[in-house]
Amino acid sequence: MTVNEFYQKVDGDYTDAINRLQSDVLIRKFLKMLPGDNSMTLLAEAVEKSEAEQAFRAVHTLKGMALNLSLSALAEVCSAMTELLRGKEALPAETGQYYDAVRREYERVREALEELE
Repeated sequence: MTVNEFYQKVDGDYTDAINRLQSDVLIRKFLKMLPGDNSMTLLAEAVEKSEAEQAFRAVHTLKGMALNLSLSALAEVCSAMTELLRGKEALPAETGQYYDAVRREYERVREALEELE
C-alpha cells in the first residue's frame, strides 16, 4: 500500500501530511515510529487503574502525534477524550466509551501500518 492509500484507509489527511513533511519517505519514517511509542499502553494502564491525570497525559500525547502525522480520525477521538479528561481528578463515567473509540482508531492505524510498503 502506498502512503496515500494508507491515509485513505485510516481517514487521514495525506495532503496535510505531505505539505508538513514534504516527502513520502519522511512520512513513512515517522509513521513507522508510532508503534514504538508507549502512549497507548500508558493510556490503557491509566484507564484500568482509574488514574485520570495519567490518562489525560497519555491521550494528550497521542493526540499530538496524530495531529503531527495528519491522522485525522485518530486525532479527533483523542481530542474528544482529552477534553473529557481535562482538569478531572477522577475518570468520568463515559471514559470507557471514549477509550474504546481511541483504541479502535489506534488499532486501525497500527493494522494499516503493517500493510504500508
